[in-house]
Amino acid sequence: MNMKSKIFGLNAKLALAMLAVGTMFTGCYDSEDGDVNKPYVAPDPVYYVAGTVSDVETGEALDATVSVDGTTVTAVGGNYSIKTTAGDNKTVTVTMEGYQDVTRTINIPTVGNGETYTAVVDVAMTKNPSDLDVDVVLSKTSAKEDKVLTPDDDENIGLDLTADDNSAEFERTFNVVRGYAVQGEISASAELTEYINQYLGENIGVYGNLKYVAETRTISLAPWNCLTSVTWTYDIDTLVYTFTTADETATVTVKGVAGYQFSYDVQLNHNFTHSHGHGHGADGSLNAGGGILTPEM
Repeated sequence: MNMKSKIFGLNAKLALAMLAVGTMFTGCYDSEDGDVNKPYVAPDPVYYVAGTVSDVETGEALDATVSVDGTTVTAVGGNYSIKTTAGDNKTVTVTMEGYQDVTRTINIPTVGNGETYTAVVDVAMTKNPSDLDVDVVLSKTSAKEDKVLTPDDDENIGLDLTADDNSAEFERTFNVVRGYAVQGEISASAELTEYINQYLGENIGVYGNLKYVAETRTISLAPWNCLTSVTWTYDIDTLVYTFTTADETATVTVKGVAGYQFSYDVQLNHNFTHSHGHGHGADGSLNAGGGILTPEM
């Protein structure tokens, strides 16, 4: 089933693109002679820190240097992704000549074999940091939202996957959602607004818009197993910042994606088939009928 999001109260569509790599079978089928006891080990979990780096004033993408616990990459076109490990209090640093360094601390939860988790760290860097004296108080609430895709929904073309008497791996590319959206309006003086933009830039990146990002994931099936569903679990944070100076107070509320987990379920394909209809949405995309989050704010 396709689960509608309750987060932003919108019904716009979340389109998912599909890329098939490797052996693909068009349906799960019965085998009387299938050997379900062949050795099979699900792949180890994979962890990422990924995001974008930009200029807080211009929005220009920056090819900054990003480091996660000593592993360093250069953002390309402002985009980066680093493989890492699970754990708490992991340090992310972003540096670029002419800009103020940014350091963030994140937690990456442990997930199971065959699953992935991506912590989202977007950063908007500043050249001329504000010297305004501001007290900042943060209140945070967190929730999870699942987006479930099943092969039985004929909009999810490309997820009808099975392995025969050998294990099989398939790659599929999905559009996931990142970013933070402002809830309500920001009311502050020009000086405090500049400070707010810089502060939020360091802590959540460019805010105000959600965006789609393509993510490719591997689905690994044991012999004689079928894919029954794919789940994207979004970690959604609602952040309420209170900025106070000697002269004024401004409150800013943003809601968005702190990270997301990819997982999938399978079952033996003995006496099991997917039923299929025709037509996969007007544009032929996966899941053209619904979505968990939407960038159309």
